[in-house]
Amino acid sequence: MEMEEVMELKDVLEKVEGKLIAAGKMYGAMNFAVWLVIMLFYYVLMGLFDLSWKFGLVYWPLAFIVAMVFTGRIWRMFKRLGRVTGEELGLSSGGGVLVGLSWMVGMIVGWVIVPRMGLGVTDEASVAMGFLTFIGISVLGMWLVFARYGGMEREMIPAFLLPLTGVPAAMKMVDGSLLWASFLVALGFSATVLWYLYSAFRAIER
Repeated sequence: MEMEEVMELKDVLEKVEGKLIAAGKMYGAMNFAVWLVIMLFYYVLMGLFDLSWKFGLVYWPLAFIVAMVFTGRIWRMFKRLGRVTGEELGLSSGGGVLVGLSWMVGMIVGWVIVPRMGLGVTDEASVAMGFLTFIGISVLGMWLVFARYGGMEREMIPAFLLPLTGVPAAMKMVDGSLLWASFLVALGFSATVLWYLYSAFRAIER
């Protein structure tokens, strides 16, 4: 009888662990999904109202605040779920600093250094290269931090691999390079969201 109880307890714990893993994967998916929505909404507004580039100076800071509020709320829900199961979830303070640092490095390299190098056949191509470099370096850095402190998130690979591999192609584009780069980033983020959701369903089946 004791052995049956042990087996039942093991089965319950495995199901709880699977649901916790699935919740973590869904949290990862929502992180990329919210930025995907923000980016696509920006381009929809630009197309509808023919707004100047100055609009981005207002839009992106506000979008960052909205994204942080949304993902922060989801993160708190995820941490509460972890406490219920006895797990303490989250990166260390050092890990959080490194994530922020990866985005700062990506911003400097992508938005300052790369465009000024003028490697593209046009100014737009150079900006497109910078945009892809910014996303690629930032997400790659975040992925490496997660691998060091929280575990390998293979689902994030398309989000940085596609932008980085697209840099040489953007460099040679005469027209539409920035729009193409934006679609490539959207594709990478969409693939990451899909992979996260697939992993979540697999974890639930455990």
